[in-house]
Amino acid sequence: MKGDKFNDRYKSIYPAPLALPGDELTLDPKCPPQSVRSWQKDKDRNAVTPQRNVIYVATPTGIDKEVDYIGWWARPNFSQQKQSTTSKYSKPSLPDIRDVVSYLAAFYHPLSVDICAVPLAFTSWVDTPAPTKVSSGKERKRKRTTPNPIALRTESSKTQIRTRSPSPDGIFPTQLNLNDVIDFAIDILPTDAYALLLIVSHDLFEDDDDVFVCGRAYGGSRVAVMSTARYNPDLDDIHSVDRLHEWPASHCAEYINAIGNPTSSSQPSSRKSRPKSKSQSPSFTSLPLQSALSSHLERPPSPTLLWLIRTCQTSAHELGHCFGLDHCVYYACCMQGSASLIEDARQPPYLCPVCAEKMLSATEAESETRMGKLMEVAVGWGWGALQGWCRGVLEVAERQKKDVGTKS
Repeated sequence: MKGDKFNDRYKSIYPAPLALPGDELTLDPKCPPQSVRSWQKDKDRNAVTPQRNVIYVATPTGIDKEVDYIGWWARPNFSQQKQSTTSKYSKPSLPDIRDVVSYLAAFYHPLSVDICAVPLAFTSWVDTPAPTKVSSGKERKRKRTTPNPIALRTESSKTQIRTRSPSPDGIFPTQLNLNDVIDFAIDILPTDAYALLLIVSHDLFEDDDDVFVCGRAYGGSRVAVMSTARYNPDLDDIHSVDRLHEWPASHCAEYINAIGNPTSSSQPSSRKSRPKSKSQSPSFTSLPLQSALSSHLERPPSPTLLWLIRTCQTSAHELGHCFGLDHCVYYACCMQGSASLIEDARQPPYLCPVCAEKMLSATEAESETRMGKLMEVAVGWGWGALQGWCRGVLEVAERQKKDVGTKS
């Protein structure tokens, strides 16, 4: 993007992507960039049309009686928690699909984002009589964890979903096969859909080499799938997620130096310190980032809100692939690739200027109106960090307008 119009205007606002040990860009430093021009020239990209202009969000809302044990598969095993104490679990509430729809409606404004009206449920893949009553506690446990031929269904069709028990790390008793869930999403894609996002609460795997997968999009097929399972804040210790340095505190200079130079004297002690907006400043400072950090420190999200935020960020990312957006390498961005949940937590919820230009072109949105919609959602949820970021970006835009007016 050397010489691109974005550089001069945005280099003082948007931080560069982090490339810490184990991060996606560190593991794949030659990941090819996708400029706005190359995105525009992509012949395989799906365009928004009057016939296909709705984003649908779907989730299974039922479990048929013959497979009622499936509900247990979404419950994590906390025995591997590093400091396992029952009292420390916050037991956050599962994200509400209606809130996810509200966020995506702002993120992809002005497109319509609706809940898919087709009822979805888990069922048995084979037609078998109802199981006999189980009285043994040991037998009930076995029944909950043993894979059985299951399916996802609508009222008129069903798709077999393969399973794996347990997850390789032992955190979930059974996982669902991502590719089968994708096939089901393709089968239920409404005719007027630009894209469909299917959200499941169960853990996912793609192949035998995976421990788990949080999401995947088949952009050409206009479908995406994401799982909320691993984003549960109660699992953060197991996944080594540093909640103190989630975005917007992820560009903290002391933190970056310590992670990048683990043998240096600046390595953090076992006692975690809270990042400070002034004395412990980010390595990159800008009005939007500073505003986001200050708001975040004043109003950190509750565990329930944090779970919703993570779900929304991954949902927006996967749907971005349906718009033809590749993984971003230009700035810290919602469209960055992620190699771990640790890296995932450090990435921002916003689109960088390069990816935003693509999205604004695809949706014919106005940048400041879209930012205002996102800020409305953030204010309503009490998401201080996003509210501060949006406010900072809008203030910078207003200043730039005044500067242009003064010069002219």
